Amino acid sequence: MACPLCRQRKGKRACPAKGEAICAHCCGTKRRVEIDCPEDCVYLGAHAGGWEGRETERNRDLRRIAPHVEGLTDVQARLVFLSMVGVTALRARRRDLDDALLLEAVVALRKTAETREKGLLYEHPAEDLRAQGLVHELRGLFEARDESGAVHSPSDADLLPAFRALEGSLQDAIREGAGPAVFLDTAARLAGRLGGAARSPARPLIVEP
Repeated sequence: MACPLCRQRKGKRACPAKGEAICAHCCGTKRRVEIDCPEDCVYLGAHAGGWEGRETERNRDLRRIAPHVEGLTDVQARLVFLSMVGVTALRARRRDLDDALLLEAVVALRKTAETREKGLLYEHPAEDLRAQGLVHELRGLFEARDESGAVHSPSDADLLPAFRALEGSLQDAIREGAGPAVFLDTAARLAGRLGGAARSPARPLIVEP
């Protein structure tokens, strides 16, 4: 069976945190970063008491994101990071999700927001039908209903910079050529540090800025 984390290599190590077998590569690179390893896991070995390091990986994650959120307002930056929490949750049930597919969906959302900013109502579709379905799921992350049933979402003035930041981060991650899910892996680690990876994907992340 394929490793549930990378979906590329065969899962050979029984992971007590995930409740299933993962590959050795993911075990070695994601332990205590993306995986909430119990202290008695046999694969922690000498790292059991001191895995807080991994500064190189943490710094690399920040370098992938920081240039694109610089200059954003607090609300806009919050939208970016909450998007990462959301896509991490969506990834758990979207086995086909990779950086390229996510980029196509984000581009469609960004174009739609730009069009609305010009006073026109037009939903830009994604070319890939899988990405089009993802567009609707991503949009739902920013929507919430009040007690009357009315839908609320952030303004395009905040959404548009956030979409552009996500688009830039995804493009840079794809250009790295280090794998099909570099951005998604980075988002998962950041989401874990934010303590939001366990949120339900169906739960709206934004009510109003």
